[in-house]
Amino acid sequence: MRTAYLAGFVFLMFQAFFIFVPMAILGAAIDWPASLDLAPAEALPLIAEQESAVRLGYGLYLLWSLAFALSGALIVGLARGGRPVGALAASAIALAAASALGRAIGIVRWLTGSSELADAWVAAPPGSMERYAIEATQLALNAHGGSVGEDVGVGIFAGMWLLLVGVLILKDRGLPAWLGWIAFPAAVSAMMPPLRLVGVTSPVDTTIATTAMFLWVAAVGVVLLVRAVRPLTQTAGGRQFANDGAAQ
Repeated sequence: MRTAYLAGFVFLMFQAFFIFVPMAILGAAIDWPASLDLAPAEALPLIAEQESAVRLGYGLYLLWSLAFALSGALIVGLARGGRPVGALAASAIALAAASALGRAIGIVRWLTGSSELADAWVAAPPGSMERYAIEATQLALNAHGGSVGEDVGVGIFAGMWLLLVGVLILKDRGLPAWLGWIAFPAAVSAMMPPLRLVGVTSPVDTTIATTAMFLWVAAVGVVLLVRAVRPLTQTAGGRQFANDGAAQ
């Protein structure tokens, strides 16, 4: 049991903080994330020049994003306290998977479409209509992919997942109740940035919203670490829990 808790801790720390690895790679190569706001005429030659670093950075970013499907399911199982998966838990797991898919779609554009457009832009004559067409295509691709990844994947689906996890924690007490309560404001903040899809200015910045969510994930990891290092007690039902008062 302690080994399982330690493994869960390591995995959730990966989910909470590994994002800084692709950020460092992309930041050094193309000044990411500031480069996301560059006009296509500036971004495309930069991508072409730093293609290897862009592929490495976004490849690691893709791996990290897909892992959210697993970490989301793991946290749902922890929230249930070892009980069978019911309709609410199944819905939460499905939302975690949908969030990972949305993130992946948003990231893959940099490994496929944008990379191809960057090479085509460099090969096209300066000032040509071909370059203008490529820039327009990149602008549309970036807007669409970014919205799917950030607004739908990170915002809507992950926020809904966290709301359901908060309910599960308070209902089943597989994790400490305080994690359930603080899940709600973190979830609401995650769903604020997607308001731009309907023309409403979000009161919460995307960076703040995502930071709040992954700090919450890190808090779950810390709870697992505490359970791993404290003596385990046997409950009347025969299941083992950490002696942290969470299994009541």
